[in-house]
Amino acid sequence: PPMSSPVHAAGLDAPLTAFADALFEARISGRPVALPDGFAQRCSEAQGRAIGARNVARLAERLGGGIVGAKLAATNPAALQKLGLAKPISAPLLGARVFASPRVLPRADFIVCVVEAELGVRFGADLRTDGARPARDAVAAAVDQVFPVIELADTRIADWQSAPPAAIHADMGYFGALVTGAPCAGWRTLDLAAASVRLLVNDADVRQGSGASVMGHPFEALAGFVAERGAAGQGVAAGEIVSTGTWTVPYLAQPGDRLVADFGPLGRVSVDLT
Repeated sequence: PPMSSPVHAAGLDAPLTAFADALFEARISGRPVALPDGFAQRCSEAQGRAIGARNVARLAERLGGGIVGAKLAATNPAALQKLGLAKPISAPLLGARVFASPRVLPRADFIVCVVEAELGVRFGADLRTDGARPARDAVAAAVDQVFPVIELADTRIADWQSAPPAAIHADMGYFGALVTGAPCAGWRTLDLAAASVRLLVNDADVRQGSGASVMGHPFEALAGFVAERGAAGQGVAAGEIVSTGTWTVPYLAQPGDRLVADFGPLGRVSVDLT
């Protein structure tokens, strides 16, 4: 059946509908596509989100694995400014592109392959608001697992570094893949804002960061996500996983890179790119 209802609901014209199809095909082929002329003027952020939602649904059907949660992006001032966004964004996680550590992945699966060390969570209970921001304690109470992750961000937009916010939404928040480490049993005793991470590439220490770089605390970003869902009339369901935003400055990975994100007491996660 045609997956066009979100597109029609958002009122996309023929060029934007064609772009949505091209972006989906680019996800399959691995070849980037150019933004259509006048895209920034023609496509609102809501329309961009509609394109992204449509293509995520199509990819989930094509690849299997469903949609297992969300990734948060632009959770620090530098990223917001670079991407031209007013606030952090979220994008769905394709189950087919979420892998357990240690993992080997072909670098050729990605166009840009931007590496980010993040904290992942799994919700053990439903959490929903009317759009109000929940207290951090309420978020923590709903979370039952915390684990280290490496996000491999990617894009299918040729001129991605100057793409407007609507294009980022359309391209699924630049999601590429997520590699997850083992859950940390004692996370509730740790100060997640003070926790730190080192990103190692072929045993060299290339990036450092802390939980405070994610809006002061990773659960602050999570609270904003719950509020965003609530404003849309939705909640976060038990079992969903969320990657809460990068602790590190992005690193552009190359073939042959052995990547390890070492979060100390929170654990380690690794992926090798062939």
